[in-house]
Amino acid sequence: MGRAGFAAPLLQPAQTMTCFSDGAPYPELRIHTSALAHNLALLRRLAPRSQILIAVKANAYGCGIGTLFPFFQHSSVDFLGVANCKEAVELRGLGWQKPILLLGGFFPENLRTIVEYAITPSITDLWQVRALAQAAAGKALSVHIKLDLGMGRIGIRPENVPALIEALRAAPTVHVSGIFTHFPHAGPAARDKILAQNQRFISVSAGILQQLALPRSSVLLHAANSYAVAFFPETHHDLIRPGILFYGYYQSEEDRLQFGAKLGFQPCLELVATPISHRVLRRGDSISYGATYTVTEEEEHIAVLPLGYADGIPRALSNRVCFGRFPLRGRVTMDQIMLGNYDGSSPVRLLGHGLPSLEHWAELAHSFSYELLTHLGNRLQRRLV
Repeated sequence: MGRAGFAAPLLQPAQTMTCFSDGAPYPELRIHTSALAHNLALLRRLAPRSQILIAVKANAYGCGIGTLFPFFQHSSVDFLGVANCKEAVELRGLGWQKPILLLGGFFPENLRTIVEYAITPSITDLWQVRALAQAAAGKALSVHIKLDLGMGRIGIRPENVPALIEALRAAPTVHVSGIFTHFPHAGPAARDKILAQNQRFISVSAGILQQLALPRSSVLLHAANSYAVAFFPETHHDLIRPGILFYGYYQSEEDRLQFGAKLGFQPCLELVATPISHRVLRRGDSISYGATYTVTEEEEHIAVLPLGYADGIPRALSNRVCFGRFPLRGRVTMDQIMLGNYDGSSPVRLLGHGLPSLEHWAELAHSFSYELLTHLGNRLQRRLV
């Protein structure tokens, strides 16, 4: 676990999201700190007695770890959660000194990094306990135990808990500071399944604490993801782990319409692009690959924007969405999209308040918001506003 005064080895921040600018109006992804602050405050009101871990895996859900870092650095977030050691090392390089929880598993090759960068690993497999003790070379190392109570993905299965207890007793420098589980279901419709798993989590965790003679106050229990935070206070325990709701999005358009007004989370993203070319097309002219759109009016003003599916605009939006008064014409291509009825030079808003939601994009693309967020491309200039 990170400690006050932790000094990470000097690093250059990860280069995958380097912000390049030569003054040209490249497409810009604006992340609104007012929305993030509002959402964080909502989460605190929902779980006032719990610490907060914000999931920043997958480049902070596509928003950019480096871009959002100033917000996290000046907020009251207790933990950041990552999927792998590369993400954790990037956070340390940026200057994060608070705890980082490695939510996914890890490879034997990650052991040195875990120790060197004070990363809190999740125990998901039995071999990890002895390996971590050896890597720490006599120094105390804080870990969280991940219990697989229904996801069937990673984590210690209940039948393997006795072997885990034995391994931990043989590794006294490996200190259990947290126990958690992950719900495979979400939302009010899954209430019975979620609460049943939560009860099982409480029971298995109590057995682990008793067998290891650990004081309850020394171990963080956590289970609640975004939807559990919103709908099931029974699952809040000592720490909550919001992801999608912190960024202001819901799993689906149906959920956004059903819960958005009641819960009040605000989407944080605004996508803006400036036309790179204009043309006037005549009746009968076609647009883009496959000629899936043909001009039907006497003429139509077309604006070409320099972004496409490589930047996260789903190809499935082709001919199916309007950005305000400007319909998307023809197929989305790798690097460009075409908008109808626009002959101006001002930036066009593609995502944000008053426009088709990200969840609606996902519905049209037969996907969901998580996938679209994490597919926002590296060419987009990310900026906190």
